[in-house]
Amino acid sequence: YIEKLTTYESEISENFTDLRWDIPYHQAFFKTSHNSFNKSIRKQLNHGVRGLEYDIHDNRIQEVKDFEVYHLPRHVDAAINVDGNPGDLLLSNWLTLLKDWSDEQNNENAPITLFIELKDCIVDANNEPSELYGIKRLNNVILDTLSPNYIYSHSDFRKNDNQWPTVRELKGRVIIVLTSYWGGYWASSEGGFDSRLQYLNNCLKGEDDVCFVSWIEEDKGKQKLFMKKNATFWKCSLEFSTKNYEENVKLQRPTR
Repeated sequence: YIEKLTTYESEISENFTDLRWDIPYHQAFFKTSHNSFNKSIRKQLNHGVRGLEYDIHDNRIQEVKDFEVYHLPRHVDAAINVDGNPGDLLLSNWLTLLKDWSDEQNNENAPITLFIELKDCIVDANNEPSELYGIKRLNNVILDTLSPNYIYSHSDFRKNDNQWPTVRELKGRVIIVLTSYWGGYWASSEGGFDSRLQYLNNCLKGEDDVCFVSWIEEDKGKQKLFMKKNATFWKCSLEFSTKNYEENVKLQRPTR
């Protein structure tokens, strides 16, 4: 799977020498990895990757007061302590890694886009499902870790009349995008549409608007067009436009 920005008007070389710093962020291509935690984050950033993806889980959130970064339950596949990666799974430490790396570049690096996939149903202090609780908890972890000097939030975007700054103006910043949902592995087929929709509606009202929200090719429901129109990012399958799309989807579902 890949995550892409909304338009496709620039090209970027391996070492960023051809980066067009003065175009709006949404008109730029950035190299992006999926399940980025499987490898050294520092090495990826050092080789020009500016889009990362973390899967997060809340299984132990009441115990550790944080989300954890890995792909599937009972199969912890984060590259812990590998070439500068954190020594644990805590999301806050994997966010700190991005801040520390940007500091080492004197915050002169192109912005890092972090796609977050929410793998579990978020529960509240009483162990009851609560998407609003999950929204606030995730936002708190992000804001407690990344100061306004590091994160470019949806709130910043809204205050800029929903217009993207240039790549240059976003140097050293982290942009966080929710690409999935609470409650399962597939962002539309298992009821997760409502989770992103709730977060998006909060953003549009100026409430808890830290992350951006993506719409997804497989989205369904009465408000699908509303999501597509108002979400700032989109996510698609690499095979979406190929003749083998349906076959690939069937093959991917059991392993997602």
